[in-house]
Amino acid sequence: MSNELSSQLLSQLSEFVADRIGLHFSKERWPDLERGIRSVMREFEFDDAESCVQWLVSSPVTQRTIETLASHLTVGETYFFREQQSFQALKEHVLPELISKRRGVDRHLRVWSAGCCTQKNLFKP
Repeated sequence: MSNELSSQLLSQLSEFVADRIGLHFSKERWPDLERGIRSVMREFEFDDAESCVQWLVSSPVTQRTIETLASHLTVGETYFFREQQSFQALKEHVLPELISKRRGVDRHLRVWSAGCCTQKNLFKP
């Protein structure tokens, strides 16, 4: 990549992203971070990545800026919902065991999926 960002600037950007968005880019993932900043810099109306990073880390930023940056640094795909085998495993193995353990104790079963970016009704009554 031409005109690569300095390690110091990537370190600052990495800390900024971790503090503001909660995304952690280790040094091994700095090339991904740099690709993300290069894809968003034009949207922020910068001609070069270095100026964009300096602006981000030194200026007050809006919620919209954070959301825009996050959209360029994350992957918006949910493969879980595309794999029928995942539903089969839930239906045949995971849920029956959880339900049997809760029977007679509590009629509620709470399920949390941290990695999902979409909602889908898994089972119809």
